[in-house]
Amino acid sequence: MMSLFNHIRITNANSLMRSVISIGLSVLVLVAMTVSFQVTDAYAQNTCFDRGALVKHLDGKFKEAPVAAGLAANGSVLEVFSSPDGVTWTIVLTQPDGATCVMASGESWMGLKLKKKDKLS
Repeated sequence: MMSLFNHIRITNANSLMRSVISIGLSVLVLVAMTVSFQVTDAYAQNTCFDRGALVKHLDGKFKEAPVAAGLAANGSVLEVFSSPDGVTWTIVLTQPDGATCVMASGESWMGLKLKKKDKLS
């Protein structure tokens, strides 16, 4: 009879321990998600600049210049800047209100040549 009570006590203790660990892990995940969203929001707010200052910075620090551009449906202008050797690149979006935001940057840019379309006769 005594071993049955010990078994029940150990089982309840293990169950309680699992519950405490599960709750602790849930709290940690929630905190980590909250912090990551705050970091993302803070980072996003700091990536927009005056276009002239950004172009000057990209040229001065990375020797990057525009290699491609396109007009979005909302009136924004998307530009790709790349160093002459393609070692670094930056994609920026200039919004209609004038804010220029860095969308992505990286290394090893490779420009692709467009195929010429055949002429219709």
